[in-house]
Amino acid sequence: MKQITWRKGLFVVLAILQVSAALYMVWRWEDILQTGQSYRWQTAPVDPYDALRGRYVRFSFKGNKVPLVGEAVPGVGQRAYALIGRDEKGYAVLQGVQAERPRKGEYVRVKVQQVSAAGVSVNLPFDRFYLEESLAPEAEKAFRAAAGQESSVAVRIKNGDAVVEELYIENIPLLDYLKR
Repeated sequence: MKQITWRKGLFVVLAILQVSAALYMVWRWEDILQTGQSYRWQTAPVDPYDALRGRYVRFSFKGNKVPLVGEAVPGVGQRAYALIGRDEKGYAVLQGVQAERPRKGEYVRVKVQQVSAAGVSVNLPFDRFYLEESLAPEAEKAFRAAAGQESSVAVRIKNGDAVVEELYIENIPLLDYLKR
């Protein structure tokens, strides 16, 4: 009888831990969306298809090769921190990459793709935007029709973590653009 009680207790503790972990992840991303600093990034979206994950929009960003900041050089495949600024139009730009977490200013955690004398190439952690399956073909047509037009993505960033908030074509949110 004691063994059954002990197993039930362990089951309850494990169930609480699993539910707590899931709730923490939801809270963490929602907190970034609610309280993170908003940036708009110029992008050229494409619409690939993944058999396991479904349809999504993949972003291609300009200026992913940036100067190295600081003494430490991050290795290829390692995590680093990209410093974020704004250009003259107000779009977000990467100003530099450093191996250590910055003490002040906005930054995002990135993965180092290449290190050379010309700078550091990085992968931004927000290169995908998942769509409802039924909207994806319409979105792809809209992107093709708007080729050469301005498109951007709104991203919320807090403590190095980033969450995609919205995708814009010609400064119109994607869903509103598709309703036109």
